[in-house]
Amino acid sequence: MLGFCLGFAACLLALVGFEVALRALLPGVHVRSRYLYAGLTFACSPAFWALAKQASVSLGALGAMLLAIAFFARAMDSGYWRWVLAFWVVGVGAVSLWWVLAFVLAPLGLVLLFEYPQRHWVFAALTASVVIGSVLCSASITACDRAATLDWSVHYFWIKPEGMPNAALLWRPFGHPFFCLPLPALVLLFKKTDVGLYHRRALVFCLTALMLYFSGLHRLSSAQLLPAYALVLLLLFPAWDRFFAYGNYFFPRLTVLLMGVATLCQVAACLFFHG
Repeated sequence: MLGFCLGFAACLLALVGFEVALRALLPGVHVRSRYLYAGLTFACSPAFWALAKQASVSLGALGAMLLAIAFFARAMDSGYWRWVLAFWVVGVGAVSLWWVLAFVLAPLGLVLLFEYPQRHWVFAALTASVVIGSVLCSASITACDRAATLDWSVHYFWIKPEGMPNAALLWRPFGHPFFCLPLPALVLLFKKTDVGLYHRRALVFCLTALMLYFSGLHRLSSAQLLPAYALVLLLLFPAWDRFFAYGNYFFPRLTVLLMGVATLCQVAACLFFHG
C-alpha cells in the first residue's frame, strides 16, 4: 500500500511539474493546449509508466526537476529572489533523489549565478549552493555506484560488449513508440525563435550535456532517458501550440482527427509495452 501511494505521488508530482514548467516557459498559452500536450505526450508515454514501475523515486525527482525549471524561468523573467530560493530548495531535493539531474540543474544554477553577480548577492549565494550541493551529491553517489558511473566510456556510444550500443537508444526520445511516435511531426512546425530566449537556450545546453552523459554509460535503458525526453517536450511545446492554435482556427475537424490518431497511437503503445 505504501509503495502504491509513493508511486501515485511521484506520478502526480511529475505531471504537475511538467504542466507548471510549460506554463512558466510559455506564459499566456491556452490552458487546454497545455493540458492536451501534457496528457498526450507525457502522461500517455510508455516511458513515463515504465519509470513509475521501475523507480518511482526517480520519477518524483523528475517532477521536482521540472518544478525547478519552472522556477528558473520565473527567476529569469522577473528577477524576484523568491523564485531563486524556490529553485534552490527544489533543485537540491531533485538532485539528492536522482543525481543525474545535476546535469540539468547545475548549468541552470550557473546561469542564474552569472545573471546576478553583484546586485543580487542573495541570488548568487543560493545559486552557488545549488551547484555545490549538486556536485557533492553527485560525487557521493558515484562513489557508491561505481559500476554505473566509473565505467563511462565514449566507446559505448558505438560498441558495447553486450546489448545495443547507446547510439541505438539515444534517438528514441525524439520519435519512438516507447516515448511518442507522432513527436517528429512537431519538428515541421519548429522555428529558431522557439529557442531564442535566454532561458530556452539554457535548456538546449542542458539537454546536450545530459545526452553526452547518457552516450557513454555501460548500462542504459530507455526509461533512464525520460529526463531528456521531458526537455525535448519543453523545447517543442511552442511548435505544438502553433499547431493547436492554427489547426483549431483554420482546420478544426482535421486537427481533432490528427489528435485522435495520435492518442490512439499512444494508447496502443502503452498497451503493447505494458499490457
